[in-house]
Amino acid sequence: MRTLIGRLFFLLIAISFLGCSAPVTEEDFDAESAWEELEGVLREQYAYLDRQDAAFEETIGAFKARAAKAGSIKEFIDLSQSFLRHFQDPHLNLGPYDENDFSVFPTGSDLRAVYEDEIFLIEDVKAGGTADLAGIRPGAELIEIDGLEPKEAVEAVLGVPFDSLSADKLTYGINIALGGYRNRQREILLKEEDGPVSYPLAASYQAIDELNNGPTLSFERIGEFGYIRFNNSLGNQETTRAFEDAISSLLDTEALIIDLRNTPSGGNTGVAEPILGHFVETKTAYQLYRTQKKGVPYTEAEMKTAYAKPNAPYYSKPFVVLAGRWTGSMGEGMTIGLDAIGAVEVIGAPMADLLGGIKTTKLKESNAWLEFGFERMYHVDGTFREDYEPGTMISPADRDANGDDPSLSLALSVLEKAIQDSK
Repeated sequence: MRTLIGRLFFLLIAISFLGCSAPVTEEDFDAESAWEELEGVLREQYAYLDRQDAAFEETIGAFKARAAKAGSIKEFIDLSQSFLRHFQDPHLNLGPYDENDFSVFPTGSDLRAVYEDEIFLIEDVKAGGTADLAGIRPGAELIEIDGLEPKEAVEAVLGVPFDSLSADKLTYGINIALGGYRNRQREILLKEEDGPVSYPLAASYQAIDELNNGPTLSFERIGEFGYIRFNNSLGNQETTRAFEDAISSLLDTEALIIDLRNTPSGGNTGVAEPILGHFVETKTAYQLYRTQKKGVPYTEAEMKTAYAKPNAPYYSKPFVVLAGRWTGSMGEGMTIGLDAIGAVEVIGAPMADLLGGIKTTKLKESNAWLEFGFERMYHVDGTFREDYEPGTMISPADRDANGDDPSLSLALSVLEKAIQDSK
């Protein structure tokens, strides 16, 4: 009997090892096979391939030719990371990372720049981030990032000549560059009214790390209104209890402001749905989705519905939502969900466009992992989540040139008018 059990044990061990292939060595690495594996997963399982422009097949061809010449696994991974940034999808990532990789965007971002009239301008500054605390304000012209001119910085991010890129890709590339390299101090040179000013900034992750050590959200009364701001905490189960406590404390307010502008890392429905439940009296749809699988494109998949179920205490008063450049993933889902279930208004800037529900798969030909959106998300009205924009747009949405909060000021005005109109 013991012999039989022993044989079964070793058989199970052998099967488990067969299921877990050994990492490919540098000697056995084949760059062409690694590229075919990466491209195959994207074409079969990535639910957002159809968002790419007409020139995208040319981009694939160009990177494929370069990837075939990669002399090492690291060179292949670095090249693949540059290639994937052309999708302009912060949810599409490939690792492992090292110290020479850029910070994950938008989590590792605290500045927003835009390309206009052949220069890069600071468009917004993340409230409470390192750049905000250093005094950087919208309107300044970007001159250098870590000693590189913007043109060079964009080329380092996207891996192709500056002149070959669209304005959208230039903007996407510069915003990744502004986040700097992982866990490294940055040096940002700006042209302001009084001339060039250099800003030494801590690694962009530092403010997020400090935030993670604090409360999951903050809340207060502003006159007769309640205000709740999430601290990049939609993946933390403690947030649901903290929100319940906040709502309970603010039940007697005339209206509520829900601030989702600091949710760049996203989260999960296990946190979001109980929060949404405080604003519904019956089971209510807040988001639609389709899942793409190998051999089944999302366009042919069943449209499914995500629901919020009632959760006490119920908040029956008017509420508005604040969203912006650092509203990401589940933050975007909550924004469209709150819009669907009855927000008076959504105020802010276009969101971060972290596309879809994500999963991670191992790429055995390169020892890499690929994180990508396999679920296509929709507003309950049937439009794509990534196409949603706040009903009341404002730019900048986090910090204005005076260091004030323009979205919050506008939200207070909107609620005051809503209360007056209801009387």
